[in-house]
Amino acid sequence: MKKLINDPEAFVEETLEGILAAHPTHLKRVPDTPRGLMRADGPAPGKVAIATGGGSGHIPVFLGYVGPGLCDGVSIGNVFSSPSIEAMVAVTKAINTEPACCTCTATTAATS
Repeated sequence: MKKLINDPEAFVEETLEGILAAHPTHLKRVPDTPRGLMRADGPAPGKVAIATGGGSGHIPVFLGYVGPGLCDGVSIGNVFSSPSIEAMVAVTKAINTEPACCTCTATTAATS
Protein backbone atom coordinates (compact mmCIF):
# COMPACT_ATOMS: atom_id res chain seq x y z
CA MET A 1 0.00 0.00 0.00
CA LYS A 2 1.32 3.44 -0.92
CA LYS A 3 -1.33 5.79 0.50
CA LEU A 4 -4.65 6.02 2.30
CA ILE A 5 -7.51 7.90 0.68
CA ASN A 6 -10.76 8.40 2.58
CA ASP A 7 -12.86 9.40 -0.43
CA PRO A 8 -11.41 9.76 -3.93
CA GLU A 9 -13.81 12.66 -4.62
CA ALA A 10 -12.43 14.59 -1.61
CA PHE A 11 -8.75 13.69 -2.10
CA VAL A 12 -7.52 17.11 -3.21
CA GLU A 13 -9.44 19.10 -0.58
CA GLU A 14 -8.41 16.75 2.25
CA THR A 15 -4.78 16.86 1.13
CA LEU A 16 -4.78 20.67 1.07
CA GLU A 17 -6.44 20.82 4.52
CA GLY A 18 -3.72 18.54 5.88
CA ILE A 19 -0.90 20.53 4.32
CA LEU A 20 -2.33 23.80 5.65
CA ALA A 21 -2.72 22.28 9.13
CA ALA A 22 0.87 20.99 9.05
CA HIS A 23 2.43 24.23 7.75
CA PRO A 24 0.40 27.25 8.98
CA THR A 25 3.49 29.46 9.19
CA HIS A 26 4.41 28.75 5.57
CA LEU A 27 1.14 28.58 3.61
CA LYS A 28 -2.35 30.05 3.65
CA ARG A 29 -5.41 29.65 1.46
CA VAL A 30 -5.98 32.16 -1.35
CA PRO A 31 -9.26 34.06 -1.01
CA ASP A 32 -11.84 33.32 -3.72
CA THR A 33 -10.70 29.76 -4.51
CA PRO A 34 -10.37 26.52 -2.55
CA ARG A 35 -7.68 25.42 -5.02
CA GLY A 36 -5.11 28.12 -4.40
CA LEU A 37 -2.42 28.55 -1.75
CA MET A 38 0.07 31.34 -1.14
CA ARG A 39 2.91 32.26 1.19
CA ALA A 40 1.64 32.81 4.72
CA ASP A 41 3.57 36.11 4.83
CA GLY A 42 2.44 37.19 1.34
CA PRO A 43 2.01 39.07 -0.76
CA ALA A 44 5.59 40.30 -0.79
CA PRO A 45 5.67 44.02 -1.71
CA GLY A 46 8.26 45.22 -4.20
CA LYS A 47 8.89 41.75 -5.62
CA VAL A 48 7.83 40.35 -8.97
CA ALA A 49 5.25 37.80 -7.86
CA ILE A 50 5.67 34.27 -9.21
CA ALA A 51 2.78 31.79 -9.45
CA THR A 52 3.00 28.12 -10.32
CA GLY A 53 0.55 25.27 -10.47
CA GLY A 54 -0.37 21.87 -11.77
CA GLY A 55 -2.38 18.76 -11.11
CA SER A 56 -2.77 17.06 -7.75
CA GLY A 57 -1.31 13.75 -8.84
CA HIS A 58 2.12 14.98 -7.80
CA ILE A 59 1.21 16.81 -4.57
CA PRO A 60 3.18 18.29 -2.92
CA VAL A 61 5.54 19.03 -5.82
CA PHE A 62 4.07 22.41 -6.80
CA LEU A 63 3.33 23.38 -3.20
CA GLY A 64 6.98 22.82 -2.36
CA TYR A 65 7.99 25.71 -4.60
CA VAL A 66 6.05 28.27 -2.53
CA GLY A 67 8.16 30.20 -0.04
CA PRO A 68 10.68 33.02 0.40
CA GLY A 69 12.98 33.29 -2.60
CA LEU A 70 10.78 31.05 -4.71
CA CYS A 71 7.13 31.16 -5.79
CA ASP A 72 4.49 33.27 -4.08
CA GLY A 73 1.42 31.19 -4.89
CA VAL A 74 0.18 27.95 -6.41
CA SER A 75 -3.01 26.90 -8.16
CA ILE A 76 -4.00 23.25 -7.84
CA GLY A 77 -5.94 21.12 -10.32
CA ASN A 78 -7.56 17.73 -9.96
CA VAL A 79 -5.45 14.58 -10.08
CA PHE A 80 -3.35 14.74 -13.26
CA SER A 81 -5.33 17.77 -14.49
CA SER A 82 -4.35 21.38 -14.95
CA PRO A 83 -5.68 23.98 -12.52
CA SER A 84 -8.80 25.87 -13.55
CA ILE A 85 -8.42 29.31 -15.04
CA GLU A 86 -10.50 30.62 -12.12
CA ALA A 87 -8.00 29.25 -9.59
CA MET A 88 -5.07 30.62 -11.60
CA VAL A 89 -6.64 34.10 -11.77
CA ALA A 90 -7.49 34.08 -8.04
CA VAL A 91 -3.90 33.13 -7.14
CA THR A 92 -2.49 35.79 -9.47
CA LYS A 93 -4.71 38.49 -7.96
CA ALA A 94 -3.88 37.42 -4.39
CA ILE A 95 -0.09 37.49 -4.82
CA ASN A 96 0.27 40.34 -7.29
CA THR A 97 2.02 43.47 -6.08
CA GLU A 98 3.93 46.03 -8.07
CA PRO A 99 5.88 45.72 -10.32
CA ALA A 100 4.51 42.55 -11.99
CA CYS A 101 3.45 38.91 -11.77
CA CYS A 102 4.82 35.91 -13.67
CA THR A 103 2.83 32.67 -13.96
CA CYS A 104 4.46 29.32 -14.74
CA THR A 105 1.83 26.60 -14.75
CA ALA A 106 2.01 23.03 -16.00
CA THR A 107 -0.65 21.95 -18.46
CA THR A 108 -1.92 18.43 -18.71
CA ALA A 109 -3.78 16.94 -21.64
CA ALA A 110 -5.58 13.66 -21.05
CA THR A 111 -5.09 11.03 -23.72
CA SER A 112 -7.05 7.88 -24.34
